Amino acid sequence: MRNIICVGLAVLFVIFLGGCYSFTGGSIPEHLNSIQIMSVVDNSGYGNPLFREEMQNYLVDKFITDGSLSVAENNGDARLTVTISSIQDQTIALNAGELETERKVVVVCSAEYFDAVERKQVFKRNFSNEQLYSLSNPVAERNEAVLKAMDQVSDDIRLAVVSGW
Repeated sequence: MRNIICVGLAVLFVIFLGGCYSFTGGSIPEHLNSIQIMSVVDNSGYGNPLFREEMQNYLVDKFITDGSLSVAENNGDARLTVTISSIQDQTIALNAGELETERKVVVVCSAEYFDAVERKQVFKRNFSNEQLYSLSNPVAERNEAVLKAMDQVSDDIRLAVVSGW
């Protein structure tokens, strides 16, 4: 009976410790509590203003959901500036005689993460993602693929900010 109680307590202890660990916020300096997400700039030349707005929404939503840094409208402890550098529509390699049924879209964004308290750049780097889309309804499918790629890029940017990789 005593062994069962000890095993039960050990299992509860492991579960409790597992709940204390978090994959996010582990390497955010203590002096940073808020982040200002600057308006996303679209330098891709793709010509769809929806993409700039959606990227902004993805970033804000991801930081709000994550909760490791509060999102500040002005004067955050940190500042995130994101630019959509390029959106490229590419053909997937085909063999002779094949009809094109799928294409690929590649989204590249430049992100700069700045510590406003210590007045230093934490990182400036590019993030990219690619998505395949069907040519059965090319405009709608391409736009959906761009949005999926942007969603993934915004998540990668958030992870870079909160994990320090």
